[in-house]
Amino acid sequence: MKNKNNIAYQFLTCILFFSSAMIAAQVGFFTPNPAQSLQIDAAKDNGSNPDAQKLANDIVVSNTGNMGVGVLNPVTKVDLRSPDNKGLIGLGTGTQTPAEAGAGAIRYNAGGFLEYSDGEQWIALPLTAPTKALVNASKSVAQSIGSGATTYITGWTETVDLGTAPNGDFNPSTGVFTAPRDGFYLVSFTITLANGNIPKNTFIETAIESDRNVENIQVFKTVNSYPAFQAGAVSNYLSGNSNAIFNLKAGNTIKFSVRHNIGSARNTLNDSKLNNLSISEL
Repeated sequence: MKNKNNIAYQFLTCILFFSSAMIAAQVGFFTPNPAQSLQIDAAKDNGSNPDAQKLANDIVVSNTGNMGVGVLNPVTKVDLRSPDNKGLIGLGTGTQTPAEAGAGAIRYNAGGFLEYSDGEQWIALPLTAPTKALVNASKSVAQSIGSGATTYITGWTETVDLGTAPNGDFNPSTGVFTAPRDGFYLVSFTITLANGNIPKNTFIETAIESDRNVENIQVFKTVNSYPAFQAGAVSNYLSGNSNAIFNLKAGNTIKFSVRHNIGSARNTLNDSKLNNLSISEL
């Protein structure tokens, strides 16, 4: 009987030993292979080889005490920088005094701004908005515009570019503007071709093009036409102008083009006063 008790005791000891080892190891809820000390798969969709989208609904605690929400390897005490771009914090209003909340606490003020506590008072966070995009450019160098084909206007000279990105928001060499943030942009474009013969039934088309085709005007065109004349051939400048408002997302681009059917190539006029563009973020 004594031997049987010893065997039972040894067996129970082994169970407790291995159970302790399991408890001390990584713990996963609804996920078979936890990657951190604690991992919870809220959607229960990880499986054996979860991708970034499946991990975006997980919560983890690392062995250093860092918590990640949608982040597998948190590097701060609370890390919300998930790949699904939903790492937001919702702050509510509060009735605690600054001393009760403690220095470093943040709350939402019903007046429409955030406040932080320095331990003695609630201080409104700065409300300075980012500088809005503004570009002005002109063109004084002749560029050949072939007949019957779309030509993008390049080689601009900037006079204003308030963009903070490297070299601003507008690339004068390529003639491409890149939106720094989501928003509406008022765009104006004027181009003038050098003096020359204008045949009957001639047109010049100026266009402003965006690479965004959702909830937006992708291409805005203006056409000036010369259908007929009482006399014979007429010689003059050709000019076109376009103005439009574009709904852009950060990273979307705007570029400018010209097309005509004069019958032969025609240069842009080398006069910066008659070739210009402007872009204003509304």
